[in-house]
Amino acid sequence: MRAAIFHGEHDVRVQEVPVPEIGAGEVLVEIRAAGICGSDLHRYRGYEPWGDRVIYPHSAGHEIAGVVAQIGSSVQGQGQRQRLAVGQRVTIQPMQLAGCGACPACDRGAFNICQQRESLRTSAGFAEYDVVLPGHAYPIPDSLALDIASLTDLYACAVHAINRIPVSAADAVLILGSGPLALALAQVARLHQAQTIMAGKRQAALDFALQNRAAGAAANTSRADVLAELVKLTDGKGANIIFEAVGGTSSQTLNLAVEAASPGATVGILGAFVGNLQVPYSTANSKEITFKLCNGYSTWQGKQEFQVALDWLAQNAVQAGKLITHRFSLDDIARAFQVADDKAASGAVKVVVEPNR
Repeated sequence: MRAAIFHGEHDVRVQEVPVPEIGAGEVLVEIRAAGICGSDLHRYRGYEPWGDRVIYPHSAGHEIAGVVAQIGSSVQGQGQRQRLAVGQRVTIQPMQLAGCGACPACDRGAFNICQQRESLRTSAGFAEYDVVLPGHAYPIPDSLALDIASLTDLYACAVHAINRIPVSAADAVLILGSGPLALALAQVARLHQAQTIMAGKRQAALDFALQNRAAGAAANTSRADVLAELVKLTDGKGANIIFEAVGGTSSQTLNLAVEAASPGATVGILGAFVGNLQVPYSTANSKEITFKLCNGYSTWQGKQEFQVALDWLAQNAVQAGKLITHRFSLDDIARAFQVADDKAASGAVKVVVEPNR
């Protein structure tokens, strides 16, 4: 089969590799859609948000959907939500979210903070086939397109953030960032009737958010008076909930979150940062700001957050399809990453690779 292998910074190549063999308790999925995530771009640029350095060569791709191609002999009857069948359309909860199953975090359903999970296994969806555990394959309705279904992971991150920091019509919510995660988060916040303000550097992305009703207002952070503008947009009160959805190699957006926050505000951090962060302590302390980190997703009050996101996509409760602006074949994945890496030039929002186009 063909698979994308990352050999270094900005160096991704399509190579012939063996089709992975499945064990008795595993499922082989023919990948039809794989979204390029911000964490994929970090490693493409040579940064490792969750370690010291990027290890090459490596495979990647965890925002994926496809069709069941083969089922292990002992898969059925293991507490499945629904019996799997060859030919069934599924979206995949990434394998790097498979916890060890034995630690206190896994015992309470918080597999996203299992300290062993990153070392166990990862999804490799930038390929024609990938192997998953049956509990990570979620059947999707015929009405839901596979490329849109591949965004379930993205929206599940937004579901988790809103669960950790509930929002309502009484809240002024500032979302720092204008990429896919920020847009998904804004859509979910608006589902909860919150006033949403999006702040980012690219005016075209902010205009996209306004045109597609992802945000009620927008502010360009490249302008010198952005803080004054944010205060004006919140009727002088400032935002009482801020979500940082950028990450990167500096703490600039986190500093802006603290400055824009109203006293007693909560700041949720979704962005993947490289290295340790510094925050303006004096300002944060004077406002008694609460910081909450939002790491992926898991279960919440007994419900799988991935399933909640999938249900919203299937019901058209959020406009996920509008986020996809570019689609590429697997053979063109190098170009796909170039487009995703330079959104200012390409105008891309969400880039999806289709390995079995």
